[in-house]
Amino acid sequence: MAGRGQGASIGSRKPHCSFSEKLGFSLLEIVVVIAIIGLLLAISIPAIGQARATARNTECKNHLRQIGTALQNHHSQFGRFPKDGDKGWGYGVFLLPQLEQTSLHSRINPLSNKLTDTTSAQSGTTDTILPVFRCPSFTGTDRLPSGFGRSNYQGTKDIFSSKAELTDVIDGESNTLAVGEVVADHAWALPGLGTCDAVPNSGGAFGSQHSGGANFVFCDGSVRFLTDEIDAKTFQALESTAGREVIGEF
Repeated sequence: MAGRGQGASIGSRKPHCSFSEKLGFSLLEIVVVIAIIGLLLAISIPAIGQARATARNTECKNHLRQIGTALQNHHSQFGRFPKDGDKGWGYGVFLLPQLEQTSLHSRINPLSNKLTDTTSAQSGTTDTILPVFRCPSFTGTDRLPSGFGRSNYQGTKDIFSSKAELTDVIDGESNTLAVGEVVADHAWALPGLGTCDAVPNSGGAFGSQHSGGANFVFCDGSVRFLTDEIDAKTFQALESTAGREVIGEF
């Protein structure tokens, strides 16, 4: 009896296992986990950055679509596009009613009032920051040193140097640029036009802080991203309204 009881006690005894042996990690396991985490971060961080850049580019295009729609609506109302420099104002001032800024347009009253001081913005009017004129990828200030609200979207010379009509765009509305991105100092209230003498991001008038090119709105209101590898002659042809050039791929 005693032998059987002792044997049962020995047979039911569990193997000894310390707490550290149950829950501890070896140095090799820790190194492997750290390596895996580092690999996941290396993969995910560029992807997150790319997703953010894509989102900013999409928002920029939406701003240009609003400007393109405003141009179309302005043309429908007045039978022409606004002239940059009319009474001293930039083309953007004349689009304010079509950009849901009727109150600001009324305070400025560009159809009657002339812009006499281009060196200092007026509080409550020309110093206003308008998101529709701002590219979200641009890292500069919201205002120029003179206090004027910044714009990252500049008009093309062939369209805005006169009171152009769509009938003047003989080359085709979908083949003629109206507005493009700029990184140089430019204000939505001030005049200033760009030419397509140099492809985007090559030191000319147009360029952006997007990677590989810049966004443009055409006379038909469509928006396209033109790469900085576009053929120079094609880019120049896209500016002219009646050059009758043969437009290549872009």
